[in-house]
Amino acid sequence: MTEPTRQGPQPVEQLEQGVLDDTVPLAGLLRLALVIGGHAASQPLKQWALSELEGYGGKPASSVPDYRRPRAPIQADSHSLTWQRHGETISALHLPDITRGTINEEVTIPYGVGQLQNLIERTPPGQAVHLSLPGAAELRTLMSAMQKYRSQAIVIDDLYWAVSPSVLHDILDQVRTRLTQFVAELRSTMPAGSGTPTPEQVHRAVQNISITTGDNSPVTLTASLAHADQGATASASAGVQQRWWQRRRR
Repeated sequence: MTEPTRQGPQPVEQLEQGVLDDTVPLAGLLRLALVIGGHAASQPLKQWALSELEGYGGKPASSVPDYRRPRAPIQADSHSLTWQRHGETISALHLPDITRGTINEEVTIPYGVGQLQNLIERTPPGQAVHLSLPGAAELRTLMSAMQKYRSQAIVIDDLYWAVSPSVLHDILDQVRTRLTQFVAELRSTMPAGSGTPTPEQVHRAVQNISITTGDNSPVTLTASLAHADQGATASASAGVQQRWWQRRRR
């Protein structure tokens, strides 16, 4: 007599177990969410999970969640004929005038969760992660040529945001919390003992996950990502301003 095939845990069950165990890699949990979104044809869930896996590089700034836009000090490495300085905190006002309104102490963290975890693990205790300012090479040249630096033979060697690893850890924690919220909302709509949600149950759960995007307004995950899905190409060409260093090089 043939024994019935035993089915392993369903994606929702695996996700539910994983979000409560901090030792389970976040990337694997997001892949489970991606699978759940695929079965339910939930484009918002798929888009968010994929963005967290691959990162937000190249996407409109308005699509980056608020929890990925922390504040961090701007620091500079420099040298003169008689000294060297590393990690000197400077104001955004010390940067060339061309950066006004484009660079400040708010930094967008675009990397996927796997890269963030690697950055945390590779950073020695007590040190910060250095994220280069956009157009840093050009900025170094411009700053070194400014009168107040040139007159003292000061050369700017590097410009970056000094981001604490704890800030990156907080981003990962925010993602895990949203996955936990998704599972909780999903379970509240599923009958007891059910292992596979219906598409309607997934859509309803996704609608109840709130995030804040780059314009600092609270929106639902569905509203935010549906907008990006429907108009990503148009928004990228019409809604995103050219960076200052791109304008200069044309």
